[in-house]
Amino acid sequence: MLSFGPLEIMLILALALVFLGPEKLPEVARQVGKFVGQIRRTTDELKRTLDAEIRDEERDRRLAEYRERQAAAVAEREKTLAGTGEAPGEITGPEAESAANEPAPTEGDAPAVPPAESTP
Repeated sequence: MLSFGPLEIMLILALALVFLGPEKLPEVARQVGKFVGQIRRTTDELKRTLDAEIRDEERDRRLAEYRERQAAAVAEREKTLAGTGEAPGEITGPEAESAANEPAPTEGDAPAVPPAESTP
């Protein structure tokens, strides 16, 4: 922005003193200070608003990407299951036989963990 050194500031104050006089200078300085403060508050608020909007847009973009990846993974899973002849929630093979012989879990039961197979 504007960058004033000490020499420029002293020159502006001297000119203001000459043109405005010592009676009006404090009043004008207060008005200028209030105006500069309002400009700063307005620009800070605008910056905060823009930053929040950018964050929201970025979050929405990432969420959309996540949902696309998730849909692609589900579609790939369905495609793989379609090749095996299984329904999406259906279990076949040895796991199905052992699952069919176990009692249905109740609300308080922990999920069953299959025993580890030992290698010969």
